[in-house]
Amino acid sequence: MRASGVGGSRFEAPTDCSWHSRHRSLTLPSCCCAEIAAMPKGRFDRQRSKSGIRLAPGAVRDAIGAIGEASWSELIRHLRLPRGPASRTLRRVVDGLVASGDVALSRQGRYRLTAAGEESVSKPPSSVVGRLDGRPGSWFVESLDPEYPQRIDLVDEPHAPPGAVIEVDILDTTFAGVTGSVKRLVEAGGESARAAAAMLAAYRIPAIWPAEIDRLEVPASVPRTVAESRRDLRGMPLVTIDGADARDFDDAVFAVPRRNGWRLVVAIADVAHYVKTGSALDREARARGNSVYLPDRVVPMLPEKLSNGICSLVPREDRLAMVCDMRVTREGRVSGHEFYEAVIRSHARLTYTDVGRFLEGGDLQVEANVGASLGALHHVYRALKSRRDERGALDLDTRETSIELDDEGMPTAITPVERNDAHRLIEEAMIAANVAAASLLESAKNAAGRAPPPVYRVHEPPASEKIEALALALRLVGERLPAQSPTPAVLSRVVARARGKSSWPSWIWETLVLRSLAQARYEPRRLGHFGLALSTYAHFTSPIRRYADLLIHRMLKGERPSLDDLQAAAAHISMTERRAEDAERAVDAWLKCVYVEGHIGETFSGTVASVVEFGLFVELDGLFVQGLLHISKLGRDYYHYAPEAMALVAERSGARFALADRLEIVVEEVSVATGRIDLRLASGVGRQRRRGRRRAGHATSRR
Repeated sequence: MRASGVGGSRFEAPTDCSWHSRHRSLTLPSCCCAEIAAMPKGRFDRQRSKSGIRLAPGAVRDAIGAIGEASWSELIRHLRLPRGPASRTLRRVVDGLVASGDVALSRQGRYRLTAAGEESVSKPPSSVVGRLDGRPGSWFVESLDPEYPQRIDLVDEPHAPPGAVIEVDILDTTFAGVTGSVKRLVEAGGESARAAAAMLAAYRIPAIWPAEIDRLEVPASVPRTVAESRRDLRGMPLVTIDGADARDFDDAVFAVPRRNGWRLVVAIADVAHYVKTGSALDREARARGNSVYLPDRVVPMLPEKLSNGICSLVPREDRLAMVCDMRVTREGRVSGHEFYEAVIRSHARLTYTDVGRFLEGGDLQVEANVGASLGALHHVYRALKSRRDERGALDLDTRETSIELDDEGMPTAITPVERNDAHRLIEEAMIAANVAAASLLESAKNAAGRAPPPVYRVHEPPASEKIEALALALRLVGERLPAQSPTPAVLSRVVARARGKSSWPSWIWETLVLRSLAQARYEPRRLGHFGLALSTYAHFTSPIRRYADLLIHRMLKGERPSLDDLQAAAAHISMTERRAEDAERAVDAWLKCVYVEGHIGETFSGTVASVVEFGLFVELDGLFVQGLLHISKLGRDYYHYAPEAMALVAERSGARFALADRLEIVVEEVSVATGRIDLRLASGVGRQRRRGRRRAGHATSRR
């Protein structure tokens, strides 16, 4: 488990908003980014009108699909909606579907599904998992299923307390609502266990091993005959550097100075030796696609006897590895590389914290040759970083948080994760190895003619419509993006200048950049990696936790899957990655809501993190979570959304609430079931802001 994903989490959107990280707003810019998958379709905010009618985008999308090409009145009749508030709710949902590209509006005013929308139409599930709410005689379940965000009214007694996680069978769906019956109580231990069990079930993530996998016999050590058939690197002082809580060690590193540069060795667990193509173990690993990391557990892609056992590069034990042996020049260019099978023995299990302190001049109790290697690795990192800067790669130190739990699984604190040079050192070494793997497989493809391409890690340039919010923010401080799609270098330079001109916190700019980026995926086509400013890139360094890396290992060993197989695998593991990321964010949102529940009624200072038509998302100082300050809580004035100013502007007083504004707010209400944190202005804040704006307005008119 790595605290900072290689070439990955650097581009993770800090979607710590406990509400919109689970339910995309119809008007909020998408939080998808280079290495974090966008929310699945259907995860828009559940729209609820004053009349209490609820509409999910999936239901509206299905209705349009059933009609074919629907006029507005046909859609109203099909959904059996009354005029008034329900119609306005439908308008917001339809506008969101048009904006997302699922629905197209013809010149004749008729709505039809696009190809993307047709793919999203599906039958409702037979059962869903959700949180129980209500009272005796009027129980209901708030679905946690990302594709079915509905309230299900129960026809029977649940025999469980409010807040319990329940799986329900769907009985009927009508205009009046959805009804269901209790199937089972999803029992777990403390709050973190309940959140994990609920979201694993809601996202249908496999968490139980089939019997044949449980019975699988795995060697406890490397057989001597296998070790003797490989290059012996057991004397090389390779070390693992990971987070303090990691148990699955994918990679070990070593460096030594050479003429005009360094030798950089990246040894990766040889998972392909143990997981054979087409085996039962391989089928299960592919179905899972990747490991899922939750605050209280890991749901591994491979059984623990492999992931934490024979495959994990634990110290002082012989392990099989695939090695990327590179020559790095003083200018940070990889001038040569070689891949080979080896047997290694990690000389130490080190943490980012300990190595970071050592690199800053602190003590570290390690062998002298390990210390020398760490020093050389630091020099290699600086050279690789210099080369990265020359390429113009995006350099975003995004904020990550960690949820601390007590013995009962209750969240006790939300703390920022600090990155240091140890994180960056490993990141650059892994990126270099990933590029080398992709380059080698490309050259093999070109030499063989018909050999299949590798499964690339693809990150395409941002689409023009997605970069609009960033462009607006830049214009506010006098900067502009080029008319054509910007290169990573241009984007970095423009944003750097904007940061210098504005008083906004740096994380606001990072969030805006991340929201403008495309979603990374796997693809057997070379489309480049925008964020890293690389023309070719693949994932090689984490085969214990990512199936994509296992595919690359097999191809490096000479396997030649068909293009059809690679395309199917790439699509599947892109989906499982999104599924895992969504489940991880949902569990985090749940636990953050539980934590914030203990602060209801308290006043916090906060920063406006985003502005939307229906209100402001405000990040609370010290809690690293965001809540919704609804537009109705801003006072009696009527506020208009001014996208060009990234602000809500009052019609009569001219008061403004804008991006990055500092506010005093109160935590008013928290709904763990919907992942929503509602805020209100602290007493008097609205009046003070209005009075201040009027004075500013008079001063302007007098000039």
